Formats: sequence, C-alpha cells, structure tokens
Amino acid sequence: MFESINLISCSSIIAASLCLFSTMHVIKRQRSEKFQETQRIRAIQLKIDAVLQDDGLDTNREAFSTTLKTAHLTTELQLPRLQSLAKIEKHPPEKYKILSKLASQGMGAEEIASILEISRVEAGQLLSLCNMAKCGQ
Repeated sequence: MFESINLISCSSIIAASLCLFSTMHVIKRQRSEKFQETQRIRAIQLKIDAVLQDDGLDTNREAFSTTLKTAHLTTELQLPRLQSLAKIEKHPPEKYKILSKLASQGMGAEEIASILEISRVEAGQLLSLCNMAKCGQ
C-alpha cells in the first residue's frame, strides 16, 4: 500500500514538475518574444527619429540653393542670345527670306545655323522646307 501511495505521489510530483517546467518554458518564450518586440520597436523608433531630424534637409536645401543660383546665372548669361532670338522670331517671314538667300548662295545648314543663331537641326529642316517650296513653284 505504501508502494502505491509512493507511486501515486511520485507520479503527482512528476506531473507537477512537468507542468511547472512547461509553464516556465512558456513564460521564458513570452519574455523572449516581448524582448524581441521591444528591440524592433526601438529600431523603428530610431529610424523615425533619424528621418525626422533636419540634418539631411539642410544639405538638400544648400544643394538646391546652389543649383538655383547656377540656373539663374546661366539664364542671365543666355538672356542676350534669347533676346536676339526673340527679335528674329517676331518676324518669321523675314527669317525665311534670309534663309532662302543664304541657301541660294550655297551655304549649308551649319553655316546658316551659326548666322541665324538657330540649331543645325532647325536650319536643316528650314532648308528642306525651302527646297520643297521651290519645287512647288
């Protein structure tokens, strides 16, 4: 009888030990998961703080300001050329007459482009149009 009581108490002790061990294991796993989640939250928080700091924005502002100044200076340097082009553009028929006269003197698209201060492509297109107009007459 003592043996059966001993066996029952040993079984109870073993069962209680297994329950205690599994409970401790679950608690340890929950703590580990909580620690990992806390670490992830801290990492995300650090990333958010880094993005919200204005350090990078100041550099971008300076770069933009420099680019803007360069663009303004470039525009100022090109303004006389643009104004002379605008004068030519005001009288397109005169431009075509000049182009026709230069072409009849045997000048190529590149020479005409430099004289009229237009691109070579535009001069070539205008020469083609001029030749087509002569063929139509």
